[in-house]
Amino acid sequence: MEKAIEVKNLSFSYEKDVPVLKNISFSVNKGEYVTLIGHNGSGKSTLSKLLCYLLEANSGTITVFGKVLNDENIKDIRKSIGIVFQNPDNQFIGSTVESDIAFGLENRNFSREEMRDLINKYSSLVGMNDFLRRAPDELSGGQKQRVAIAGILALGLKIIIFDEATSMLDPEGVEDIKKLIFEMKKEDKDLTFISITHDIEEAYLSDRVIILNKGEIFKEGNPFEVFKDENSIKEIGLDIPFVLKVINSLKEKGVIINENVRTFEELAKIICQ
Repeated sequence: MEKAIEVKNLSFSYEKDVPVLKNISFSVNKGEYVTLIGHNGSGKSTLSKLLCYLLEANSGTITVFGKVLNDENIKDIRKSIGIVFQNPDNQFIGSTVESDIAFGLENRNFSREEMRDLINKYSSLVGMNDFLRRAPDELSGGQKQRVAIAGILALGLKIIIFDEATSMLDPEGVEDIKKLIFEMKKEDKDLTFISITHDIEEAYLSDRVIILNKGEIFKEGNPFEVFKDENSIKEIGLDIPFVLKVINSLKEKGVIINENVRTFEELAKIICQ
């Protein structure tokens, strides 16, 4: 399978002798939805900035679709990869919602007609179509974040990184963005998502999970493998998904669920069979 991103022996420090990331290696296949989880200080957000070349590694390499991430290749690579940050104020550029979504499209020389269609499509997908004429100071933090997500999606990038991008949304908004990711993956099976998140429930729905702990990869694999060992997960201060807690409680009462289950809907179907 083609690799969208390959990270080899990556290390980074903000201060000498205080490593944030320690010789980590992993890859993300084209079309995968990968979540990176871990406590504050584990290196997650630093890694997201390294992947977008907003920071430069002390050592190691990052390859994006076969091209090494460096000064020579960054212009081409940024046509394929984009990031949505935790704080939407850091990337709200336009004077209105419409102009903010249009900003990246204008830089890539989309026609006015194409821009209009894309703005309407992606503002609707994130629930902001009725706010196109609104200024930033008229929006809540969550609404600004929806605009930032729409702006990235509209560019038609092949890799999208969410750096705690749903942290300012209410629970309904978080669910909407999760649904949007799955809808887009159905539309374009080559689209790659990397989500840096604290949301264990989101991680359980992804294709693959990478747990960072103190700058190193603690566990990596599909969600069923990663969260299987509840004790080791809790030793580093993380938790397991709630649906998995219910399955484990049922197991203690003699009800064995042999299938891999991600949601309560799936669990209910099995129990009611």
